[in-house]
Amino acid sequence: MVTSPITTHLFHSRVLALLSSAQSHATRAADGDGQIKFSPPDICLPITVPPLSPVDTDLSPDESMSQIVAITSSWIDLCSPDPLVADVSKQVLMLEIAYAAFCGISYLLIPGPRLRRHSTLQTGLMPYARAIQEALAIGSYMQIKIWFPMIDHPENELVRMGDLAPFARPDYLEDGVDEDSLPLDLYGTWDAWNVIRSFCKYHTRLCVGKKPFAPMQVVLGQALSNTHTHKPVPLLTVAKCSTHTSQTLTTSQYSDKMVFRACQVTDSQRHIIH
Repeated sequence: MVTSPITTHLFHSRVLALLSSAQSHATRAADGDGQIKFSPPDICLPITVPPLSPVDTDLSPDESMSQIVAITSSWIDLCSPDPLVADVSKQVLMLEIAYAAFCGISYLLIPGPRLRRHSTLQTGLMPYARAIQEALAIGSYMQIKIWFPMIDHPENELVRMGDLAPFARPDYLEDGVDEDSLPLDLYGTWDAWNVIRSFCKYHTRLCVGKKPFAPMQVVLGQALSNTHTHKPVPLLTVAKCSTHTSQTLTTSQYSDKMVFRACQVTDSQRHIIH
């Protein structure tokens, strides 16, 4: 099967411009001395993300859409404590899901929440779970897969350029939440998945997808890998490939072992995407 993002970088840039403009114009005011001061954040007006235009997506309704795994944007932050950022993130997700349903997409891959991010630590997983519940209602026939890394590791939480999380205003951020001091949680992603699926009442069209994390998995040994391959994981992704001297694409030794063990499990249907 072929994977494809739903929206393009042009849509991403447009959303960033809307959010940045709203925050800068609605919270800045000039006092009597001509100095710039910041007004209370509550006066920031809500933002309405406009519908997708032809330049915002490369997908279109076609009979081949049923063989595509559509991927929603990973730069949104549904768990943001800033209501403006959270609302914009939810609008983006719902627009993408609605358009994917319109195009006839059967499989949808939604990146899971970043468990070590300040916003998730402060608000919890409920905003994310509610968004997934609404997504199931919009895409009434789509199989939705929540894309988690194998383990909850700090390298999975790196902030990328263009993420909406840094746009959260300081007024909404609590002190005392240290992301770097959190211990390594081998089963943190499984616990998060359990919260999401239980909130959605174990919906039959909702399942989990896993991507291997080689640097730590090799150290942790085979026991943890066996735990993941013997749980019901319908989707396994291999994120990176390297070019061999013969100009052929090869996967890491750990990824090969994960794929081999996943293929040995015959009690459930699995998709493996490179």
